[in-house]
Amino acid sequence: MEMISAPNKAGGAHLLVHPGEDASWGWIVVAAPRCSLLRATEELGLCKADKEGNMILFSFHDRDSYSNIDSIHAYFGGSIAFYFSFLDFYTWALVPPAIVGLFIIFFLPAASPTFEPKADNSTPGPGAVNNSNIDLSMSSHMVQALFSMIWSTVFIELWKRRSAALSYRWGTLTLTEHFQEPRPGFQGEVGINPVTGRTEPLFPDSQRQMRIGLVSVPVVGLFLSLVVLGMMGFYYCESTMASYHNASGSIMSAILSYLPSIIHIVYTNMLGNAYRTVALRLTDWENHREESSFQNHHTAKVLVFTFFNNFAVLFHIAIFKQDLHLLHKRLSSLLILSQLVNQFTELVVPYIIDRFYNSSQKQLKEDDPAADHMQAEGSLPPFPGLFLEYIELLVQFGYLSLFSCVYPLTALLLLINNITEIRGDAYKICHLFRKPFSPPEAGIGVWQVAFEVLSFFSVMSNCWLLFLDPQIKAVTQDAGLSPSLLLIFIIMVEHVLIVVKLILAFIIPDEPDWVRIKREQIEYCTMKALKAQDSVENDPVTHSEQLAVPYAVI
Repeated sequence: MEMISAPNKAGGAHLLVHPGEDASWGWIVVAAPRCSLLRATEELGLCKADKEGNMILFSFHDRDSYSNIDSIHAYFGGSIAFYFSFLDFYTWALVPPAIVGLFIIFFLPAASPTFEPKADNSTPGPGAVNNSNIDLSMSSHMVQALFSMIWSTVFIELWKRRSAALSYRWGTLTLTEHFQEPRPGFQGEVGINPVTGRTEPLFPDSQRQMRIGLVSVPVVGLFLSLVVLGMMGFYYCESTMASYHNASGSIMSAILSYLPSIIHIVYTNMLGNAYRTVALRLTDWENHREESSFQNHHTAKVLVFTFFNNFAVLFHIAIFKQDLHLLHKRLSSLLILSQLVNQFTELVVPYIIDRFYNSSQKQLKEDDPAADHMQAEGSLPPFPGLFLEYIELLVQFGYLSLFSCVYPLTALLLLINNITEIRGDAYKICHLFRKPFSPPEAGIGVWQVAFEVLSFFSVMSNCWLLFLDPQIKAVTQDAGLSPSLLLIFIIMVEHVLIVVKLILAFIIPDEPDWVRIKREQIEYCTMKALKAQDSVENDPVTHSEQLAVPYAVI
């Protein structure tokens, strides 16, 4: 063992021997000095048996499959590493729905979403629709809707497995939340904490609840009413431009028909930016003691408004107006414009800031190579966090899972966007902000719950859109089914699909088998150690001997 741990200059392997981490509780040779011990070495492909086969070892310098995400975790911390891992996993998961959407667009041309109803069933004329086209279009819409519902569940369950593997690799799988210290912004009268007995600021929970109920909730309601006001303005402008297009029929009027959607998108983005600032200040004014409580209340406020602000118009069009043509036009313009804005903000703006705004610091380092690097880094603005990035991904997932059957190219547009999103976010974190210091994390936290909620709502949304499909209505009318019977059938299908999603979530384990075995080994060793400690404390002879040692020393 001395030769294994000896430095290379002394003829040793310069490795660290650490016992008791493999399944047989033998020796493992892990990592070089200055490197943390990696528990999941077998998953990384770093382990190998020695010549005699009596131990497992690896050299840090001979690694073959050391992942880039581990480098991100080692430098930036757990929260940022989990974000980039989730973004990468989500981007690759967009490939199957993108392929399905392209197949529907190019190989089922009758499925192009014109959503024009059939003219008359009895007397065919210019407005009649060919039955084969109806069957193709109906099949394509059903395939897209069913695939989106199943895909969303499989994606979330597979991410849980990936998250569990990363948590074990980074030592946070069994991370528990202990008693938290007061966050830096917490204020109150100095007193004695009844739990810890320490002197610290205290703030009554009743006063915090009054602030939430009497101030925060009405302010959130005010912003939601502004969303409704913007939606009413959108409908007014939409009807005005539709009348103008019907009267004119020119190409310019057709282009201008998208103007209300563009104006409303800009309005919702500006309103969202203003609300996020107000929500942050409201949550800070509520004076939460723990950082987790502060983050949960802030996230809840933003999620409610984000869902309402981004999806209220789409749901209103689908449920009340029942106009799939308007829904298709609204969703397509929303996706295309958001892609353009996102590409500008993710690529162009960071480059301009780094090229011109930070040019003075770069020139200083070029003129004086001995200039303090820490001073240059300290002049950068602090990292704002990943809140907006998760919001963007959540909105994307909502568009895809809730309304993709109306616009099959949704997944393809999101895939193209996320490819540049990964590089853009990495560029911003590395060049435009100070190095963030993130605490250990066991996953993406509350955002995973938000994705699961959207996945559940996707069943109801897609089933309702299938009910509104003119082709499906035409086929059911030809078969002699009334709209009420069709609605009952759609509700039955919805319940069946919910059961299918629950079955999929049950049969796909949240943890890989090797992670489950490792976790059970840790729990077993912990229980065994606690039992051994209890037996020592309950043994009067051993316990008296242990107590006698300090007195003998004294």
